[in-house]
Amino acid sequence: MREKLCRVCGKWHEFDSWPAACIPERRVAQSDLPAPHFISDAIDIQSMHDGRRYTSKAKLRSEYRAHGVEEIGNEKPKPIEKPKTDRNEIRKELRRVYAEYTA
Repeated sequence: MREKLCRVCGKWHEFDSWPAACIPERRVAQSDLPAPHFISDAIDIQSMHDGRRYTSKAKLRSEYRAHGVEEIGNEKPKPIEKPKTDRNEIRKELRRVYAEYTA
């Protein structure tokens, strides 16, 4: 006899006789097939540069590059560079403050 705690009602049920009321409804829009994240090239937009309509992101960006227009908002963030700590400078400053405090 194997049992599992039900997430719906909070009681223990046997695997072989799970109550129908505790089986969650399957969402129709959800598929059983796995699918990768897909970003389409299709777009329907009017360019702010030349006023023409474009249906491809690649074509729009190539026109931007050809005219020297810089597209903003899609930049990758630059990695944060931490300054390297100079331990000798820290020691010197601590000695200076200690000498000033004890004097």
